[in-house]
Amino acid sequence: MKKIYLIIAMLSLQSLHCQISGGLASSSETFSSNGIYKLKSFSYDNMVPNLKGESFVVYNDKGERKNFYKINRSFDLWDSEPFFVAISNDGRKIIYIKNKVYYRGEEHKDVTIYLDGKLTKTYTTEEFIDCDRQKEKCEMFYENRDQLFKPSRATFLEYNESVTEQDKFLNKNYVFNKNDTIYITDGRKKVTLFDLNNLNIIQSKINFDSLYPKIKNVEVKRSLTSSYKYPFKYITDIENTQNMKKLSQTISEMSNLKYISLYAEDYIKYKLHKIKLSGYMNRSGKFEIDSISTDPIFDQQKIINYINNTVFNADFIPKGIDKIYVDNFYGGYRSFDNKIAEKETIKAKKKEEEEYKKRLTLDKIGNFYIPKNLYECNTELDKILGFESKKKLTEAKGSTSFNAHGGGLGMWIRNNWGINGGSRLLKYFQDRHIGKKAFENDFISATIIEQYIKWLKGDKNAWEKWEKQNPVKLN
Repeated sequence: MKKIYLIIAMLSLQSLHCQISGGLASSSETFSSNGIYKLKSFSYDNMVPNLKGESFVVYNDKGERKNFYKINRSFDLWDSEPFFVAISNDGRKIIYIKNKVYYRGEEHKDVTIYLDGKLTKTYTTEEFIDCDRQKEKCEMFYENRDQLFKPSRATFLEYNESVTEQDKFLNKNYVFNKNDTIYITDGRKKVTLFDLNNLNIIQSKINFDSLYPKIKNVEVKRSLTSSYKYPFKYITDIENTQNMKKLSQTISEMSNLKYISLYAEDYIKYKLHKIKLSGYMNRSGKFEIDSISTDPIFDQQKIINYINNTVFNADFIPKGIDKIYVDNFYGGYRSFDNKIAEKETIKAKKKEEEEYKKRLTLDKIGNFYIPKNLYECNTELDKILGFESKKKLTEAKGSTSFNAHGGGLGMWIRNNWGINGGSRLLKYFQDRHIGKKAFENDFISATIIEQYIKWLKGDKNAWEKWEKQNPVKLN
């Protein structure tokens, strides 16, 4: 259940926090409290927060900046998002804190701590601020911005009359470093103190009001953040500097297969053999493979050898940046012979149909248990949604805001319970003639959410009423 819970934790439902993706990549500078050490961090892709970057610790030696050590990851900061990083007065320790989990793995946890550039401790939000997500509001940072200001379209924001000095303080200082003690005010307005020097939690759940008089005059040293325009480049389009051939063309010649662009008219007509490839392109034109997987028809090692021994055109890398993370191997390959391609397509479709039929019987797909009916949807959501999410659902006037395509509970249900792609839960609805028409997948997830809201409000038999109103139909 814990694996599912970490993924669900990223769903704030109505006020959904998504990973930032856009045309910019982040960089930052963070000083230790004594001003001697500086952490310089560069992101090499446009997804924030992420690990795809590099960070450097430098120090001041008689007015001269010298390198201390490097960490092979970025500590992404974004002005409009609650991400925080701090470096200790001896330069050896770094703590990075964010409010949501976006990926699996230790380095992606809510709190990551490094000693001499090596990951040494990690915490979930629950562990770090000592909270129970099933019983209370369990959010890393206290965020009150929405309640502070009067509605306005102007650049200048005016505080509401009821805003206190404490409110103003927390708006800017819900987390800060004071001489190697990290102060974090969480969503319950409780403070956690962390010793950055000894790398341990000093105390949790301190009442903010009792602590405020001691910290209200603190001078916070903030990280300096900046961004640069991320150069979107498909891996298929990177060019060999010797002959200016694109990688997609070289692999076509190497494999004796026809490359079909994502934008080609026959992209969806044929079964295409795919390649997944991502990595770092540095300024000298060398491509460092991060991950690669290919369909069996390709000679994967031959592709790897070619990439490792080729200098590519790197003119697209922005000035001041050493490398860029590149992925998106869009497109695919098929036989040059249309008849062979058609036979492969027919065979692939038959296999997809067999896999789809199998999915309709499975009680688990990937890491997720698949509810077999509406009742189990309710009981499963009870297990995996926390106190705050349930509260927002109960207080909601409707389910529409939870069922968006850009994220939220509805999208999670469609993707992980097989409403998109097939599952026994989808069959449960289709047996009732729901989900067989275009765009009805959204209706299914909306129904699940609506019924769960009724469940939360105390109507534990609403699902039975729904089943009676929507009986199984024979054809």
